[in-house]
Amino acid sequence: MSINSAHGAFEIDGVHTEVVVTEYADRVLVLATQIGKLGTMYLTRDAGPGGGRGFEPPEVRVLVGRREDEMLEATARRLAQVIQARGSTKQVLVSLGLRPTLAVGTLRGVARVAADFACDAMGLGAPAGMGEMSLEA
Repeated sequence: MSINSAHGAFEIDGVHTEVVVTEYADRVLVLATQIGKLGTMYLTRDAGPGGGRGFEPPEVRVLVGRREDEMLEATARRLAQVIQARGSTKQVLVSLGLRPTLAVGTLRGVARVAADFACDAMGLGAPAGMGEMSLEA
């Protein structure tokens, strides 16, 4: 069994951010951290028929970490939604090691950078017929 993994380092709003993508047979792990730790881990699932592949956001469940952080959960959901919209049929595990006081714009930046890096690492292109997908939603 071969496991593909990729690592990238980025500056997001002046903060060093590490992104690790590990692709398994049935799922993909996307880790984005600014604190050097796993942080909060989410399991995302396709929202059902027609869902999760573009406009319907995937279901998100906290596995470990901050359970009441709606903005962090929205970041995980958006990251998974973009990966699925670009053609992945795998479950997405998202781990976000971020400070609890980040601005909305910074969270959007983390989602954008991590999703783009994950899609590049997995060899996924833009979603069919959708052009460039906005991360502003």
